Amino acid sequence: MKGIRHFFYIILLLALTSCDQEANGVLLSPSKGVQAKEADWNYEPWSAPEHYSDTVSAQFDSQVLKLSSDTLSFERWFRKIPIKPFATYRVTGWVKTSGVEGARSESGAGIRLGIFDFSGDTVFKADNRWSQVEMEFSTEMDDSFILEFVLGKNGRARGEVWFDNFRLQELSAKELKPEITLNFDEPREAMSPYIYGQFIEHMGKSIYGGLWAEMLLDRKFFHLPGTKNSAWKSTVDTNSVQIDSSFTFSRGRLPVFQVQDQISISQQGIALQDSKKYDGRLVFKAGQISKVRISLNGSAKDFEVSGMEFQTIPFEFVSEEATENGILEITFLGKGTLSLAAVSLMPSDNIKGYRPEVIKLLKELNAPVYRWPGGNFVSGYDWKDGIGDPDRRPTRYERAWNGLEYNDVGIHEFMDLCDLLNAEANIAVNTGLGTAELAAAEVAYVNGFPSSTMGKRRAENGHPEPYNVKLWAVGNEMFGDWQLGHMPVEDYVVKHNKVAEAMWAVDPNIELIAVGYPGKWNDWMYENCADHMTYISEHFYKQDWHAGGLLTHVQQMPEVIASVAEEHRRARREIPGLKEKNIKIAMDEWNYWYGPHVYGLLGTRYFLRDALGIAAGLNEFSRQSDIYFMANYAQTVNVIGAIKTTKTDAWLEGTGLVLKLYRKEFGTQPVSIEGSPAPLNVAATLTENGEYLTVSVVNATHEDQILKLNSFLDSVEKSGMAFVISGANDMVFNDENNKDRISISEQEIDISAEQMTIPKESAGIYKFRTRKK
Repeated sequence: MKGIRHFFYIILLLALTSCDQEANGVLLSPSKGVQAKEADWNYEPWSAPEHYSDTVSAQFDSQVLKLSSDTLSFERWFRKIPIKPFATYRVTGWVKTSGVEGARSESGAGIRLGIFDFSGDTVFKADNRWSQVEMEFSTEMDDSFILEFVLGKNGRARGEVWFDNFRLQELSAKELKPEITLNFDEPREAMSPYIYGQFIEHMGKSIYGGLWAEMLLDRKFFHLPGTKNSAWKSTVDTNSVQIDSSFTFSRGRLPVFQVQDQISISQQGIALQDSKKYDGRLVFKAGQISKVRISLNGSAKDFEVSGMEFQTIPFEFVSEEATENGILEITFLGKGTLSLAAVSLMPSDNIKGYRPEVIKLLKELNAPVYRWPGGNFVSGYDWKDGIGDPDRRPTRYERAWNGLEYNDVGIHEFMDLCDLLNAEANIAVNTGLGTAELAAAEVAYVNGFPSSTMGKRRAENGHPEPYNVKLWAVGNEMFGDWQLGHMPVEDYVVKHNKVAEAMWAVDPNIELIAVGYPGKWNDWMYENCADHMTYISEHFYKQDWHAGGLLTHVQQMPEVIASVAEEHRRARREIPGLKEKNIKIAMDEWNYWYGPHVYGLLGTRYFLRDALGIAAGLNEFSRQSDIYFMANYAQTVNVIGAIKTTKTDAWLEGTGLVLKLYRKEFGTQPVSIEGSPAPLNVAATLTENGEYLTVSVVNATHEDQILKLNSFLDSVEKSGMAFVISGANDMVFNDENNKDRISISEQEIDISAEQMTIPKESAGIYKFRTRKK
């Protein structure tokens, strides 16, 4: 009997302990005996490891996390915590400090809950015995946050601080039953087609190694062949090579060799496809050189040469195998002085110099406008380097991204691209290191009459008729100290007006996009330059710092788009006369930007979760249609791109699939939505002729959701089509080995029951024919 009573006592004790743990919440601190890293706690990678430690708690079944520093610094332990959206939580724990002092009166040690405001916020200073803290917060549309233990809250601090037994308790959670009602009676401004714009910049593998079909690196010998930085190998002692800086042939420096019998240069790592034809040319000057032998992966052709002037040898090959490491070798036989100017090698099926497999995907994106050539690049760019004979254009070392700019793609080539894609051009001018005169001359070259000085120069370079480019960006991110030529806004407003006046003096019909940035910069631009702009730009990129939750990750996009719109509405309210000018926003760079960089410089790989975020962003642009004129996804190819490439292949990222689908299927006339769509992100539009209703739904949760459609059948037919972007999970991605891990499915849908099942981790457009009234 005594044994039975003892057994029931143990059961009761365990039950009470369990209830107590449930009442106190989930343990966030590491469990006793578990190292911090094993419990998903991290610290700043740039910090000294000795500033961080964890020990067994003397009071609780947990590990104590400690921060310490003898000097003023910022140190933090942090952990990502999953939570429910539209819920209220309490965080409790214990804090002890010793000798904590801050750089400012408000600095010290404490806790942060990521992006959330919370009650019970405390800053600890000096010496404190173990003190309990209690904080409460509401989640709204977020499903994760970062719990941060900080030494250096509100400014750098030093001393010691300990954190123990932190727990998370759910206080309340709203039961989410998404439902919407359409309101056709509230008129909304139509979405601008320019919302689906693209942006390409001269950097990384965006153009060279991405869009452009040239297969050779450093084809105009910026680096001396055979030296460390050159892509070319040489059989010559590089110390004997001279440099021709006379610029009599090209605007670049040329290597000059003394040939005694023969010399060879070669470049390897050339990707060839079996049975594919390749075209090339060699540009050189050689006194008594009698023969040139050119070989591609062992297949050789000889060319008899003569003459004392620069000459061009065209050549072609058909590859006899597929290889990633083909070799182009050029041998000069004879005696005399040899000046090398340029070599080129392209697949014969290139389209005006562009890769056909990339052009195909660009046509699928069907972007209405392309912004070019930058980006940070433009603030050091002289557009005149990119016109004329491509073999005579200089290769430059560009300082924005620390790379070589070959200048093979300039104004004419960019306009060819726009023509191929039936897209408008949005050309950015250099207001960094550039001048008003440089910008005005560029407008004159692009848009000037054939009889004008610059029009004649354009005609000499192959295009007599004006390009009539309407959209011009006046500079790029001049608010940032990373920008070449950056200056305070007080000075920049003067320069902007001078550049704008010079450009409009050449062509008063062009539309100018000014550099914008929320806050003081925008206020100064509006107050001093509103008469010298047509639109104002904004840029934003979001990372993955937020805590890892899918819903939180996706919501970053619409939240920023809405907040930027509100910032400009504030300016319209506060700055006299601004509202009447109706200067709209050109969001001409927007995207996620975080690792891994798989495809060269900033060659970010994107996941399904990023695609959902882009879809949610497009939803928000539809909701803010009255104030957004343009949005250029940044960027198009490889560099944070919607398209990724290898040397011989190309495919759409998940983000590219969203842009393709929404450009094709999403309507243009926003329809107001009422109700409670959460946790879904929902937007609705009518097609231009009103024939179809399109409903965009992003489900950034890990469960299918039932979306109730109130009174839909009063307005639309019961049968429609569902176009859904999805994958196995939110972290799948497309690559050269599997281009369809993220894909678009199409199927019929029936809403007789006035509801739709929205698949988990998906973005979709649901299209219904409207009932004619």
